Amino acid sequence: MKITVIGESNIDIAVKPHAEANAKGCVPGNIAFHHGGVARNIAHNLCLLNHEVMLVSVFGNDDFANRMISDCEQIGMDLSLSDQFEDVKSPIFLSFNDDNGNMVSAVSDVRLNDRMDLGWLKDKMEAINTSDIVVADTLLSTEALSYLIDHCEAPLYIDTVSPGKAVRFAEAMKISKKQAVFALKCNMAEAEQITGESKTIEASKKLNDNGVNNVYLTIGSRGVIYCSDGVATTFPALPTAIVNVTGSGDAFFAGVIHANAIGHFGKDAVLFGLKAAQHNIKNEAPVNPTLRVSMFI
Repeated sequence: MKITVIGESNIDIAVKPHAEANAKGCVPGNIAFHHGGVARNIAHNLCLLNHEVMLVSVFGNDDFANRMISDCEQIGMDLSLSDQFEDVKSPIFLSFNDDNGNMVSAVSDVRLNDRMDLGWLKDKMEAINTSDIVVADTLLSTEALSYLIDHCEAPLYIDTVSPGKAVRFAEAMKISKKQAVFALKCNMAEAEQITGESKTIEASKKLNDNGVNNVYLTIGSRGVIYCSDGVATTFPALPTAIVNVTGSGDAFFAGVIHANAIGHFGKDAVLFGLKAAQHNIKNEAPVNPTLRVSMFI
């Protein structure tokens, strides 16, 4: 299928100290550089699953950006609707993680993402609407996200990214005329920001009530809650040895989108997502490059 993914591309710098995090002074550890960003990671996974993928993003003007652009094109992404700005550097996300890749703390320098505003999106909407499926993250401005909700003609899938950015989705839905999206993937902290509910089942049902047809609420090692038409079902995570959890949520959502693209919906799609996440956490990078369609057969 032709799938358009809209949102952030950034440089991930992941730090995993060998010593305890509270040790004083300089401690030994692993420092890894990866091409990341929720939208870019989802697009990468979908390319590995043999879809025709267009990434609509923004890139800076530095060696990081040039390498990331080259990598995206080699993977098979169409970047014709993406923009490279000469006056800014690439977004950088620096995370300090534990042994399993769980984030302990982080610092982000992502000012370039402010360019993904309403004016930037409007000019691309006609081309975006040639897609079979559209995916977006909440690095778009509130106004741009609301415009996308109202004007997207294909099924729209949204990833809320973080609790702080999830607020943009809530605000975008309030000012939207349509006030409806096909699917939303979020974790509990993000769901609480949107709904005000502190319990998983209630939060997922409220998201349905607020216009989300299909809710995929990830709950870490406990798995995923899928909710549609106010009926919530919990699916346990698939057991596997954990190398790194970074990017597993992106892989999960890509698995769900892939399932929908080939005709598997609702609860059936959750298993595709869980298998993709299970495969992803076996790898150090945010995207496991060995993901293949055959893994879902």
